Amino acid sequence: MRKLQHFSLLFFFSFCFIVLQAQAEEYGLASQYGDEFDGSATASGQAYDKNKLTAAHKTLPMGTKVRVTRLDNKKSVVVRINDRGPYIKGRIIDLSGKAAAALDMLGNIKTEVKLEILSKDGKTKPKPTTVSKPVIPKSTIPVKKPEVAKTAPAKTAVSPKKRPTPAATTSEPIVTTPKGKSKTKATAKPQVVKNDAPEEASSFKLVTGKDYNQYDLYKIQLTRPAKEGYGVQVGVFSDYDNTMKRVAELQGQWFKNILMSIEKGKDGSKKYKLILGPFPDMKTATSYKKHAKKNKKLAGFVVNLAEIKAAKK
Repeated sequence: MRKLQHFSLLFFFSFCFIVLQAQAEEYGLASQYGDEFDGSATASGQAYDKNKLTAAHKTLPMGTKVRVTRLDNKKSVVVRINDRGPYIKGRIIDLSGKAAAALDMLGNIKTEVKLEILSKDGKTKPKPTTVSKPVIPKSTIPVKKPEVAKTAPAKTAVSPKKRPTPAATTSEPIVTTPKGKSKTKATAKPQVVKNDAPEEASSFKLVTGKDYNQYDLYKIQLTRPAKEGYGVQVGVFSDYDNTMKRVAELQGQWFKNILMSIEKGKDGSKKYKLILGPFPDMKTATSYKKHAKKNKKLAGFVVNLAEIKAAKK
């Protein structure tokens, strides 16, 4: 009967562990916050910061740490839940700008991901530590030792010896490791936290097709990316103003990875080509093209950025 009880306990705890492990993972679509929400209050009361690794989830407690893994490219990022949402069918998590960038979620892509709960409320240890709990019933199996109960004095002598030694061995690393870790953490944390805060600049309102004006004040940052990889060309214009207006319209659709190739035509006129990218390979660019057409009704074709040549003056 005791054997049956032990086996039933083991089965019960094993079943509970399997259920908990299944609940610790979730699959679905991930999306990202729009930059216009930067600075606005979240459900936790904290201000949304696109430069922090945070996310929104419908049910997980605030402060829960979750590992988000993109299923197609296997890239992952650890985020902290500090908001509620997304309330759109099929979506399970909304990522901050920095978290989305870590997964290469360019533009308004909705990507299949896997969620793994690492800790709740920032207090509990990662799930692997819970594996030790179901193992506890195994220690109850030695309860069969009532047969050895004949040597009662030996039991009392053994049990005190066994108890002090773990206490001594566990207490020594607990004292030493925090000292070592606290020194490293004390030096590491200020470097990350303090360096992030001063870099924050005042936010700018994103210009879209709805509020674009030919005559206005705009912030321009002109950079020259490396001519490598691939892109998705979505338009060619001969007029500069029409080009800028189209850029604003694309931003309104949450396309932020916009490149512009200015090329010289045969008649000496300028051509402005708008390209989304860059992407590391043809496969990724083709996949992005399909996403843009399906989700945003935006047609385009893949181009090799290495083939774009600057015209001589």
